[in-house]
Amino acid sequence: MLSPVSLPCPGADIAVAARATLPVLATARLMLRAPEVEDFALFERLFSQPSAKFLGVAPEVEAIWAQFTNYVAGWLLRGDGMFTVCHGGVPVGFVFAGVEPGDRAIELGFFIAPEAQRRGFALEAAEAALGHLRALGTREIVSYVAPENTASQALVQKLGGVQTGALEGALVFAYTPAAELPQ
Repeated sequence: MLSPVSLPCPGADIAVAARATLPVLATARLMLRAPEVEDFALFERLFSQPSAKFLGVAPEVEAIWAQFTNYVAGWLLRGDGMFTVCHGGVPVGFVFAGVEPGDRAIELGFFIAPEAQRRGFALEAAEAALGHLRALGTREIVSYVAPENTASQALVQKLGGVQTGALEGALVFAYTPAAELPQ
């Protein structure tokens, strides 16, 4: 199968115009922007390992592409979705700020490439996305973290997430809505 990135994109100009209408978040070191088809190479690399999302097996490229397009489609279908996290113009990971099928709250998730970890990018990007969600007036924001992923648990707690339970093998952390934060 050809990689989805290598396929011709006759509507590329339409895609560029649509992405230009989506939010771009800037931090001191990072830019969070709408995903581009070229970002799939990094997404595929990050998600090609066995994970809870794919029931502990290494997924086929088709399943990874379906997940990528599901996250990206959220922008057009619901007004939420995945940001590509860039440092110096280079994609280093992704932050998801949206809803997947079956979710009852907005999910905040983060995926940083191993070579870009331990530099504070996940915290910086997640803070920006959380601020964006709160500015929109989002009432319920949660993160789902694997019980063995203590680094992500610590990051979520730095963001103010409080563990409220578990769901399908993941710990659920909830964030205080903006309206309830101290001024």
